[in-house]
Amino acid sequence: MRASLRAVFFDVDGVLIDSLSQHLQICRDKAMEFGLRLKIPNVDEFRELVRRGIKVSPMRCFFLAVGFPEDLVTRAVADYEKEFMQHYRPMAFAGVSKMLATLRKAGLDLGLVTSNTRANVVPALGNAMEYFDERCLFFFDRYPEPKPKSWCLAEGARLLGAGPPECVYVGDQPVDATAATEAHTRFLGVTYGWGISQCDEQYETAKSILEISDKLIGLHTQP
Repeated sequence: MRASLRAVFFDVDGVLIDSLSQHLQICRDKAMEFGLRLKIPNVDEFRELVRRGIKVSPMRCFFLAVGFPEDLVTRAVADYEKEFMQHYRPMAFAGVSKMLATLRKAGLDLGLVTSNTRANVVPALGNAMEYFDERCLFFFDRYPEPKPKSWCLAEGARLLGAGPPECVYVGDQPVDATAATEAHTRFLGVTYGWGISQCDEQYETAKSILEISDKLIGLHTQP
């Protein structure tokens, strides 16, 4: 019998924050600024890239994935870190706070495992940050050398005193599912994000914010 659920770790972009169009727009703007003749993919084209396994996180990989040359990527990332929240600030998906509150009320511990930085995530989530355990906020810049998502998931479970099978990672990319497998945690993929479709039957999926809480509470209360 599978262990009941004790903790939920969330990816951020495409799961809690609606930020894909903004990330693509900064790529278009930087390509124009740098004099690059690139055709930046639209949302649907980009999602298909991710579904095929193209690595797009952290942001260095995103710029490379849409065609930026290696010699300009460092400059593009530096501009992204300075400008993204000022000029392209995304918002949390509707219903995120309610969903997180529902999970906390059910007794689940919550954490973040993301390839984004604290400076980008915290303002976008706003008051919803109150639902997360501070020990389990694994931002890309938490450590001097960024840690793999699989390591963060295992460390989060350890800090909470939970076994990995008692934890689930909610993500939106095939690489998130791989990280969950490597950490021996469960995985729930969302189909409204960056790279998992309702056609991807190899994953347990949720097609909406509301469905996340419904599915996870079901795991939490299973006999």
